[in-house]
Amino acid sequence: MDDGMIQWRPTHGTNRRAKLDAIATVMLVLKGPSSRIETAVIGDSNGGVTLLSLPNLDLVDKFSIEGGIVRSMCTVSASETSFLAATQGGQVWMVGAHVPNRRIKLFTHDGPITSMRLHQHTIHIQSGWHRANYSMDGNQTTRFDGMKPFEEKAQRRANRRAKIMESEQRRSNQPQPLMLDLPAVA
Repeated sequence: MDDGMIQWRPTHGTNRRAKLDAIATVMLVLKGPSSRIETAVIGDSNGGVTLLSLPNLDLVDKFSIEGGIVRSMCTVSASETSFLAATQGGQVWMVGAHVPNRRIKLFTHDGPITSMRLHQHTIHIQSGWHRANYSMDGNQTTRFDGMKPFEEKAQRRANRRAKIMESEQRRSNQPQPLMLDLPAVA
């Protein structure tokens, strides 16, 4: 909720509420050994990462990172309690009870990180239309600009329009622009 309150509403049982220090911006829930959801990892607008037990919403642990709003999170591995957290400023942090100093800044991406996942020690990042892959030491391995195909298509359309306009101008006795983008209504 917009005041930092979160609520657990089970199908059966009692509703629970807990108040965070800031507004929750991203949530990751984890299954335990019993294959039931047992932990909620919540990133907030102050750069905090809070672990709560479910269904009681008891505080398990809390971490603080720099870089602003936590935009996305993922687990490092299923057996550990370490997490990757990415911020609005593009910083990627590893947090956890077994991480030295409880947090380590891995690297900074060149924009806000929309989503992130870890697969075989490669961090896959989505930032708007752009995708990038990083190794755990922060070296960028690949980059894909999702806007490039749209820009290329727009340029080809503009070139086709210009050729059509030029040929119509040559054929016409009176120079008059052709309106190609108006819909035809029958």
